[in-house]
Amino acid sequence: MRIPELRSGPRATMPFFGSASPREAASRLVKGTALLEHVSGLYRRKRSYSQFGEDVHILSYYDRLASERNISVDAGCIVDIGAFRPITFSNSYLFYKKGWHGINIDPPPGSKRIFDKVRPRDTNLELAISPVDGASTFFLFGTPSVWNTLDAEAAAYAAKQTGITPREVPVTLSRLDTVLDLYLQGHPFEILSIDAEGLDIEIINANDFSRHRPRVVLVEVMDATSGTLAENQVVKSLNELGYALYSWINPNLMFVRKDSLLSH
Repeated sequence: MRIPELRSGPRATMPFFGSASPREAASRLVKGTALLEHVSGLYRRKRSYSQFGEDVHILSYYDRLASERNISVDAGCIVDIGAFRPITFSNSYLFYKKGWHGINIDPPPGSKRIFDKVRPRDTNLELAISPVDGASTFFLFGTPSVWNTLDAEAAAYAAKQTGITPREVPVTLSRLDTVLDLYLQGHPFEILSIDAEGLDIEIINANDFSRHRPRVVLVEVMDATSGTLAENQVVKSLNELGYALYSWINPNLMFVRKDSLLSH
């Protein structure tokens, strides 16, 4: 869809935006909407939609899995926790385009509505993953915002950095395996992507890996360094669950189930 250029001049001023310029007014009209996501997707029409190319890196692993291990995976389910946006900086949108089934999970109010419009084939949930079912408080800095979190300490830090006092909103908590029991719908569980602003271990502990074992786990770990990687709690926990660290796409760690490792 081509959006007509807004001309300058007295008639271009929109009364409900006051003295805002036409460009600013147009930006406010589409900010945070499904339309903006589609337009963003057109501008980002390239191989990767992830922030650091994680989606392409994972696809290259599957290409090697087919050529080196003769294990071909044409489709499956990717669970995106902390999905953030349907297209922009998405670890799962490239797989959606390839026909995969997605379960996108993010707590901010209104996130499900936009995901439903942009990715209607997927299961889109407005909740937070936790080791126990229940309810909690979500600290909302914006919709969307990378500062949104369930962690009160992280929220305090974000408030100090941004100067924004977050809005506290109630949020439903659910175990990951509960979600998978309801929405996996027979699709093979291939990829788990976790971007939860420091609540990675809680999410790992929210799944029964004896029943739901993704082939690939991608976790954003902000405090990982080459010197502390071996002792990182995420690395140790997933190793105990039968996963090996495959690559480090800073700040993301990619793990592969040990029965699906490559030969070199």
